[in-house]
Amino acid sequence: MYYISRIASLAAVVALTAAASFSVRLALADAAFRNRIPASVDRAMVLAPLNSEYLSFRALQLEYDGQNPEPLLERMAILNPLSSAPRIRLGLAAEMRGDSSAAEKWLLDAARVDRQFETQWTLANFYFRRDLSGKVPSGQAVDQFWKWMRSGLEVSYGDRRPAFDLCWRASRDPAEILSRAMPDRHDVVAAYLGYVLDQNRLDAVTSAALKLAAMNRVSVKPAATRDPVDEALLYQACDALLDSAAVAVVPADTSRAAAGALAVWLALGKSQPSGVTNGNFATRPVSHGFDWRAIQTPGVTHVDLDAPPAHRITLSGRQPESCGLLRQIVSLRVGHRYTLRWESRTQSLSSPAGIEWRIAGAHASLAPSEDWRAGQTDFTALSALLPLTLVFDRPSGQARAEGSIELRAVAITAASP
Repeated sequence: MYYISRIASLAAVVALTAAASFSVRLALADAAFRNRIPASVDRAMVLAPLNSEYLSFRALQLEYDGQNPEPLLERMAILNPLSSAPRIRLGLAAEMRGDSSAAEKWLLDAARVDRQFETQWTLANFYFRRDLSGKVPSGQAVDQFWKWMRSGLEVSYGDRRPAFDLCWRASRDPAEILSRAMPDRHDVVAAYLGYVLDQNRLDAVTSAALKLAAMNRVSVKPAATRDPVDEALLYQACDALLDSAAVAVVPADTSRAAAGALAVWLALGKSQPSGVTNGNFATRPVSHGFDWRAIQTPGVTHVDLDAPPAHRITLSGRQPESCGLLRQIVSLRVGHRYTLRWESRTQSLSSPAGIEWRIAGAHASLAPSEDWRAGQTDFTALSALLPLTLVFDRPSGQARAEGSIELRAVAITAASP
């Protein structure tokens, strides 16, 4: 027993000595590494050859000095079989020296061990560059680009604009981008819709908006349960398409934008527009799409009245000398004659008040009256979508109007023969 105890004690001493020696080596390695100069980092790697941080930093130093870091990166890849970082660096280094096969091998290996965004994004960029180089069949590189772009967006988060930018560099076809790059992830599609709106890519807005609406079935949800961010984006899309159609000079552009706006409007659960929408102000205007849009102007206040339903506009007397008050884009048949009708009453406004409707070149003044008073004017529809606008324009020689006007029963009907 004595000899066994003696042996156990010696073994313990040896183990403690080895542990102490190992700790000292690690401390010396860490101290050398902190100097950050090439010789000291080399020393740290000798003392702690399995430390990937030392290998990675030294590889960077070699890159900056124009030397070959690949042996160190390969050591890192062996030491860290589940790390994508050395594999990505090896792949990019191989691509830089013109070895596309080795680059592809390392980048695919990085994607194998790490399914996060960076590896997918790096591969998408690699195949994008290969397609531009013309060194491989274009279809093969393009297919791989879309595969890895979609895979990357599937796991993406944060700012996705660089990915969307690259998609538009790869293709000018909105349908291809949406179908091949966008995964069925709500936040990705919402971010993409926001992107095409910001970039004013109206040719891509309709399809992106309808995909987002379909993913959430917005049209069948009560307004109170809809995602407010989604709803705001869809209204923004509808407004952008409508405004584009209202100012387009090419009939095809007008028709395409108008059809897109209508599709998004219906996807929001709204009714088919015909003439004036919500002309009785029975529901509170959403200030988007085919509904009334209250124009926010200094000195002008809008109030929706409930009983009876009406819309009140108050002028403080400090509003601009000429400004829009209320606006709606109406859907009509080109070349047909129509009659615009309304009822209004005013308070504290003298005649002429300088308030009038404008549509398709027609101007119709609203006469001041403290009782409800009907008015009408005829016009010809010059395009399928026309802005109907109530404006204030200070009459010459008069002070700016100060008072209020209330509106109801605004309608557009086919004019009598």
